Amino acid sequence: MGTGIIIALAHGVVLLALVLLAYRRILRRFGSGRIAAAALAALLVCAAAALSLLTVLLPPDREPVLRAVEPLPLTATVAAIATLGLGLFALLLAREHRRFADEAALAESTALFRAVFDSSADILVVVRVGADGGFTLHRANDAAVRAMGDRLTRALGKPIDALLPPDLAAKVTADLQSCIDAGAPTRFEEQHTHDGVTRWWELSQVPIRDASGAIVMLSVGARDITRRHEAERAIRASEARYRLLARSVTDIIGRIGLDGVRRFCSEATRDSLGCAPADLVGRPLVERVHPDDRDALAAGLARLTPERPTLKTIYRLRHADGRWLWIEAAVRLVTDDWGAPQDYVSVERDVTARKIMEAELQDARHAAEAASRSKSEFLASLSHELRTPMNAVIGFADLIARESEGPVGTPHYRDFAVNIRDSGQHLLELINEILDHVRAESGQLALDDEPVDLDAAATFAVRLLTPRAARAGIALAATVDPATPTLRGDERRIRQILLNLLSNAVKYTPSGGSVSLTAGPAPDGGLLLEVRDDGVGIPEQDLDRVLLAYARVATPENRQTEGAGLGLPLTRRLVELHGGTLTLASRVGQGTTVTIHFPPERVAVGMGAGMGAGMGHESDRPGRPPASQSPSVRPSLSILMVEDDNKIRENGCALLRSWGHRVTAAAGAGEALVVLRGTEPLDLLFSDIVMPPGMNGAELAREARRLRPDLPVLLASGFATHAVVADDVAMGGYDLIAKPYDPAELRERLDRLRPPASASPQVAEPVPLPAAEPPPPAAPPRAAAPSPPPAPATAPVPPSPAAPPAKPAAGALHVLVVEDVEMNRLLAVTLLKQAGHRVVAVEDGAQAVEAVARTAAGEPFDAILMDINMPVMDGLEATRAIRAMPGPASRVAIIALTANTFPDDIARCYEAGMDCHVPKPIDRAQMLGEIARCVASRRAVETMGEG
Repeated sequence: MGTGIIIALAHGVVLLALVLLAYRRILRRFGSGRIAAAALAALLVCAAAALSLLTVLLPPDREPVLRAVEPLPLTATVAAIATLGLGLFALLLAREHRRFADEAALAESTALFRAVFDSSADILVVVRVGADGGFTLHRANDAAVRAMGDRLTRALGKPIDALLPPDLAAKVTADLQSCIDAGAPTRFEEQHTHDGVTRWWELSQVPIRDASGAIVMLSVGARDITRRHEAERAIRASEARYRLLARSVTDIIGRIGLDGVRRFCSEATRDSLGCAPADLVGRPLVERVHPDDRDALAAGLARLTPERPTLKTIYRLRHADGRWLWIEAAVRLVTDDWGAPQDYVSVERDVTARKIMEAELQDARHAAEAASRSKSEFLASLSHELRTPMNAVIGFADLIARESEGPVGTPHYRDFAVNIRDSGQHLLELINEILDHVRAESGQLALDDEPVDLDAAATFAVRLLTPRAARAGIALAATVDPATPTLRGDERRIRQILLNLLSNAVKYTPSGGSVSLTAGPAPDGGLLLEVRDDGVGIPEQDLDRVLLAYARVATPENRQTEGAGLGLPLTRRLVELHGGTLTLASRVGQGTTVTIHFPPERVAVGMGAGMGAGMGHESDRPGRPPASQSPSVRPSLSILMVEDDNKIRENGCALLRSWGHRVTAAAGAGEALVVLRGTEPLDLLFSDIVMPPGMNGAELAREARRLRPDLPVLLASGFATHAVVADDVAMGGYDLIAKPYDPAELRERLDRLRPPASASPQVAEPVPLPAAEPPPPAAPPRAAAPSPPPAPATAPVPPSPAAPPAKPAAGALHVLVVEDVEMNRLLAVTLLKQAGHRVVAVEDGAQAVEAVARTAAGEPFDAILMDINMPVMDGLEATRAIRAMPGPASRVAIIALTANTFPDDIARCYEAGMDCHVPKPIDRAQMLGEIARCVASRRAVETMGEG
């Protein structure tokens, strides 16, 4: 028994020793409380072990012992003691494990803190707060040691007074106390001077609290920010200079965000845009940009990259008063240190004055170029206009000198002389027009100041142009209101004005159209003249250009006419010299109206313009006896006047009645037939030929002859020279007068009906009127037409009866003459026929192309004498068309015949495919020689090609 107990006790002691030995290191770190708990746990475990051993080691005769301890629940007691001891021991182990982990983390954190603390470039110190409120230096990093030296190391654990001078120590103490009072981190900047060097420091103070929340330490950091301060000072100085510069310059300097919103604008906006910078800042850049320029500006900004950061552009910007300014801007993309776009810097300059000047310079340059082109075109046109009549003068004079048509005196020479006279007259008119224009431009054109017989002036212009208008199938009429006041001015120049305007109207009016001249009083007491046509019209954009000297409007319709381009400008100048104004109104395809207004001061008070209807003449002015009137009294006639135009009928009746005749008016054939079938005596039927459908004037005349066989008939027509009208008149034996009729000529026709009253007081029987004499020849505005009838368009000119053409020689050629001027065409045909060639003549390039195509399969032409400036199709186009034909027709020799002798003109002839050039006036030998040479050259080329 004793031995078992001893063994159990020994066993317990051994276990306790082992526990103490295993946890010796741990128990050594415990406090007193933890040692007692550990000892108790060990004791309980040992007791439990001893009891368990005791039950094992008892001898077989353990009954007494068991009985001694039987009152105790031995098993339960052992289990409870063991469980309690093991639980307590496990709790101790868990707490120790946690403590070991905390110690390891603390050690790692401490190492990391020391690494960061010591490696920081800023000065870092830790100050401990004493119980008495004092501050002692607890810790400092390497940067602090390097900055303050070894004295800082020696000052660790000592008050800060031992490290710093008294005044600085007081300042630092106050700063530390302020951080404690604030209970939060503080940050401030201070400037300190040490050893004569001033530096800026950024100081930060952070309180460190213990587990109870009390501030026990302060972490103080100090950073040298001297360079930053210097940089900031430099930036401020630079910004001040920048703003001073921005305020000083007149350009608008600004910054624009990447979103297109203005961030800054200089004060120059006040002068440039009339608004303050604040009105623009924060607003989109494009808000004031012209709508037409916004897309271009936005696209330009979008193209900017760090590689291509600059943009120069021009756009329009709205001023505060609403007007648009031209702005020239230089924009640059600004990037950060890594190349990322930040914003835009812009310099905007007002260049409106420069743009206006550039526009004016551009307009001046265009005007100068246009003037230069107009001058060149005028010179080319003038050369053509001068050489064209000169060609006829020299050519026909040469024919006369050589007596090419036989001895001088044959009828052909009279025709040649007429052509020479008419061409010379046309040339003289052209020269006078040029001289008048030059004198008008230089202010040297003097005007007479006298009453102008407007009737006579209108009649002169209309009668001069009537043959030309009739040939073109154009109705030409003039009406002068009887109430029209008398114009005071230069009558010769007034006639020139009317002639130029009517000539232009006829020139640009197609067949079947009409041209009218009207004159009447103006509402302001002045005088209005109006020339109206229904021709091709003028494009609206060219209305000003046609009034400029030397200028012509280049339209397909105008290619059919020629001229020097001086008519309208000279007319306007003459009107202005009379104090008047000339205005144009035109629509393409509908015609043109030219209106001339003479002011009241140009009107002669108390005088009328004359009888009107385009029939007035100065001899018919009231108060003046007609020039052809004799002192004897003329007989009074009973006249039936038939005219469908009310104005012409009224004016005509007024004119006839003013001469003392009895007039019955009829508006058409129906009314006239009623009078003719009646019993009223009539001495003359005076009828218009062209009347509304039903019965025209010729048919009325035939019916009148049936009803009254002895009644004389006088027919009037604006187409008096037309072949159909002439046939009607010739077949009926009627008299004919051209409209508008000249009062003097009409009076002369009426005088032939009855002798003067002084010669035969009795009334004579009516006799037929003799045939009308043709009006005197008038020079048309361009080359005059010869008196012989024109040659057919595609047939050879008939030979002269006085001199039959020479028989074709062995070397005779088949020649096509293409010339629009009839006299020049006749001259060329005559010269070629005299040389023994067979000739076909046409009037324009289109007819030439048709003639070549028509004869290609039969007897093709050997040569073509081709004029250049022609209506419908000019010579250059015709040459290109012929050269484009298939087969031999394209290889015909083509000789240019033109008055344009400038090198560029000749070069264009060769470029178009012509072989050689013959200038006008024609030299007979040169023309025949060039034709022979070109034909021979063409034939030689063809022979070589066949070989």
